[in-house]
Amino acid sequence: MTRPGNGVDAPAPDGVARRIVDRRTGLPGTRAVVGGLLVAVAGVSGFLAWQQASGAADTSYAVAARSIRPGQSLTAADVRFEPLDLPAGLAASAFADASALEGRVALAPIGDGELVQLGQISDPGPASPAAELSFSIARDRAVDGRLRSGDLVDVFVTDDAGTTAVAEAVQIVDATAHDDGSFGTTGELTITLTVTDPALRAPIIQAVREGEVTLVRSTHMSGSGG
Repeated sequence: MTRPGNGVDAPAPDGVARRIVDRRTGLPGTRAVVGGLLVAVAGVSGFLAWQQASGAADTSYAVAARSIRPGQSLTAADVRFEPLDLPAGLAASAFADASALEGRVALAPIGDGELVQLGQISDPGPASPAAELSFSIARDRAVDGRLRSGDLVDVFVTDDAGTTAVAEAVQIVDATAHDDGSFGTTGELTITLTVTDPALRAPIIQAVREGEVTLVRSTHMSGSGG
């Protein structure tokens, strides 16, 4: 005889009936169902929040389309625009319009893909004509070789007459070290300067050729003097 939901009475070889229990999977309780729904809702909410956070930004800002060197006059071709979600403070110093960059000059190196910011470029206005010149200098006369592209330096020359200031706040375009790899070597640097004042070009060249030039970093100084 079969009893619904419990089992089956089946005859055994010895004639004694034995019960075969029919196990059934229980249904989840109310608390389990509610808990599952809450987890599902939380998962959907998290996905929506992630989707909103990873959505396209409303504003595109200028980033360097190629490496930009100090002293380089900027044009629209030097930048591209990428949609970026910037904090208010950072957005205030970024550029959303290419025309705002025209004619400005890079004051520091800007890497390919780097956000162009107000502190990296000059004020608006016609760019001054710039010339570049290079020379070798010992590390101990160039801030122990720690000069970098974008630094401002004051140029001094020492000769038989003494030490004289030649130029102030001249920008370094490149500083390349030349070490021979031996222990304790002082080494030399090749320094490339951007000279925007034509009147300074001859004095700097004269100082390099006939005297001993020393560079004093003035990047973080409020003023410099001889």
